[in-house]
Amino acid sequence: MLVADEKSERFDAAGIDPIWRTEYVPAVPNSGVVSDTVGFPDPGGVWVIGWVLEPGRIGDSDNGIVVMDDEDPGFHRTDSVDVHVLLEGSLVLELDDGVEIELNPGDTVVVNGNRHRWHNRGEGTARAIVTICGASRNDRQEN
Repeated sequence: MLVADEKSERFDAAGIDPIWRTEYVPAVPNSGVVSDTVGFPDPGGVWVIGWVLEPGRIGDSDNGIVVMDDEDPGFHRTDSVDVHVLLEGSLVLELDDGVEIELNPGDTVVVNGNRHRWHNRGEGTARAIVTICGASRNDRQEN
């Protein structure tokens, strides 16, 4: 089922465009209707969003969706597994230990609930598609 094929212009102040979501383990067929829920999906939920980050910015929007670290602007972690596919521009993913990973168009990275922040150090807008899978946090390491 094709839900929509027009270009989306729904990006909010945080640069987020909700494309599709389900709050539970997905079932098919489904309506594909996007609810107005804010936050992150509960365990088993899946959201697909478009995300933009303007040049010279860090992903630090205090929009009530992600709780940011006041002492390290932009650093945050979520109870989710997030698959980012960069479509346009460049992004730098900075991890808690100082490691930085540069992403260019076509690159994919999975953020697995770890503390991180995003930078757009490029000259153009960065655009990504992100699939967010709600997860529960535990203390054991899974492979």
